[in-house]
Amino acid sequence: MAGNNNGFAQALQDINTLIRVEQSVSENNLNKAAKYFVRKLEGRINKSNKNKKHLRDSLKVVIKGDHVSVQFESDKFYWYMVEHGHRKANGKGRVKGQHFVRKTLDAEAEKLKDIMMERLLD
Repeated sequence: MAGNNNGFAQALQDINTLIRVEQSVSENNLNKAAKYFVRKLEGRINKSNKNKKHLRDSLKVVIKGDHVSVQFESDKFYWYMVEHGHRKANGKGRVKGQHFVRKTLDAEAEKLKDIMMERLLD
């Protein structure tokens, strides 16, 4: 392949290098945006009156391959009930949801988009 000097081998190598660099930059930007979202989300979650682990303390950023996500550590079911609301334990009435994740995402959508696109456009 190197003996034909037609430039395609070098072009292919350059394209592969650009893809690797772009992927690492995008993963870095996603991680940065996720950490920013966690900081903003922590400010919107009320602390519990109970003497237990608080929901805001269980937030974490998880990176699996090229996928970056914000998750709650151990109280996976509880955040959903707080976010969307639920029926009371006695079956009479309903607890209204706080919608802290949706409100944070709506308020910070433009900033998150700017963080993710920051170095890709350079």
